[in-house]
Amino acid sequence: MANQKRVRSPRFSVPNKEQVVVSTDTEKLRGTLHLLSLTGGAIRLDKRIASGTLGDVRMDTVSGTFSAAIEFLQMTTSKAQAFRFVAMGPVARKRLEDALTKMRGQGLAVEKTPLDQLRTLAKRILSGRSRR
Repeated sequence: MANQKRVRSPRFSVPNKEQVVVSTDTEKLRGTLHLLSLTGGAIRLDKRIASGTLGDVRMDTVSGTFSAAIEFLQMTTSKAQAFRFVAMGPVARKRLEDALTKMRGQGLAVEKTPLDQLRTLAKRILSGRSRR
């Protein structure tokens, strides 16, 4: 496992201003889903949530209603609150996978940024040198 390469889960842009409901211990907020992946995503909310706050997210997908436990992360540059999934049931997981498969088919995958492309190139160059 030590040699296992870490691969980032593909992210998908959510173009239709899909509404989500986020619940924390103290409040219930409505927001707009901005990005989505198998590991998390980003939501535009009217207020910032502290990084590390736990909550639940609920959204409707083409495969049915989806809900999962999340942890809020730092704000992204697009004024969206990043989050990661911390727990979800098998039905929710299947619905998320189905929705992402359909989003991939619609061409909604977020392309790598120029910085990501540079990192990939640098890794290829450096790994080629170490083999000599």
